Amino acid sequence: MIGTAIDFLLKAQNPDGGWGMGKGRRSITEATSFALLSLSAFGDKSLANSIDRGLNWLTDRQNSDGGWPLDTHLKVSSWTTSLAILSLTPFEDHRQKALQAAIWLIQQQGRGLGWLTSLIYRLKKLDVQLNPDLKGWSWTPGTFSWVEPTAYALIALKKLRPYLRGTQAEERIRQGELMVYDRMCEGGGWNYGNSKVLGENLWAYPDTTALALIALQDHYKAEPNQLSLQALQKMLTQIDSGYTLSWSILCFSLYGHDVSEWIKLLARNYAKTGFLGETKTMALALLASGDGHRVFRV
Repeated sequence: MIGTAIDFLLKAQNPDGGWGMGKGRRSITEATSFALLSLSAFGDKSLANSIDRGLNWLTDRQNSDGGWPLDTHLKVSSWTTSLAILSLTPFEDHRQKALQAAIWLIQQQGRGLGWLTSLIYRLKKLDVQLNPDLKGWSWTPGTFSWVEPTAYALIALKKLRPYLRGTQAEERIRQGELMVYDRMCEGGGWNYGNSKVLGENLWAYPDTTALALIALQDHYKAEPNQLSLQALQKMLTQIDSGYTLSWSILCFSLYGHDVSEWIKLLARNYAKTGFLGETKTMALALLASGDGHRVFRV
């Protein structure tokens, strides 16, 4: 599986050095970051040229404010900045760019409900369940906070923690953690957004749950974490997509669980579907098949 995944990523790299959502697709920040994370995790000197080309693609497209847009056709810095930070942090020559991006990330926060909507919420006339005062990160600046971009931001900032003393990093990390815990679904796990809407409990998704647990790994003994780990195990008995399995394996590895059977299932899934030729899934599967969980360890 590891050799197959590496070969796929090498062949999928575009002439400009970046990666797209699939082979032959336009290079974007998300796919390039995941590909770099997975290839650089193996420390194989034969991959150095491919990694250098990917790093050059990424650093050449950093905005002046420190962030990255999702796509080169867009100008506004986005949630993909967190992924770029994770890709650049292991490389000392590029760490300054990662720190510049982290400063931009610290300054971002999801938009609140607004004073009128917040007032209605506090008067219990709004059928959603969340604390409007807790602000994580959004997909694009100035919009509402969501679990996934908040989880990515938490991982990125926690990885750079030693270099961010004297900034507001700790305050933003704590606020983001509280927001994620506040959005936890009943019984554990996380939906993409809220835990309840119109009086109905929303169901948790395994990929979002795994990502949130990775972001909260430094609180692994906390009751919500343990409850959500149990929920994730139950969810995986019904789902075997390569993307979901990869995130789940990375999560369970970070929490010290045996993942050998899940890795076998991941390989069988690839044999059956080829992960539909998706760069991100292949990169995550490569990380999950070895000891790549360490790139997310905080």
